[in-house]
This record gives sequence, structure tokens and C-alpha cells, in this order.
Amino acid sequence: MLGLLGWLLFAVGAIWLIITAVQTGKDTTDKLIWGLVNFLCQPLGGIIFYVVKKQGMVPLLLVIIGTVLMVLGGGMSFWSGAIPRP
Repeated sequence: MLGLLGWLLFAVGAIWLIITAVQTGKDTTDKLIWGLVNFLCQPLGGIIFYVVKKQGMVPLLLVIIGTVLMVLGGGMSFWSGAIPRP
């Protein structure tokens, strides 16, 4: 359940960051580069975008919290026996 919630938060935050990156670009090239960086390199791309542009803190936090919840949810599934061990 935690993994699903984490995935949902990650997806919402990532889409929000991509939209923010495209909206804050100065020209078409800037918009394209930041949009692709945020699309292909989450959460690292979001962190870099926030450090450089100083925008997008809330969606970045959603992405980070979602990533942590996905890791915790998957790890908890492994240790609870929901995922077969090798």
C-alpha cells in the first residue's frame, strides 16, 4: 500500500515539475531542455532544477516523498513475505 501511495505522489510531483519547468523557461530551447531533464532524470533532475531556477519546491517534495514511500513499501513487501525470496 505504501508503494502505491509513493508511486502516486511521485507521478503527481513529476508531472507538476515538468509543467513548472516548461512554464518557467525563457525560450523554446530552455523549456525543452528543462522539460526533458525533469522527465528523464527524476528526482535528480528536479533537485537540479530547483537549485538553478529556485522554483518548484512543492512538486519536488512530492517526488522525494513518493520515492521514499516507494522504497519503503517495496522493502516492507519483501520482508513481510509478499514477494518470494530467492
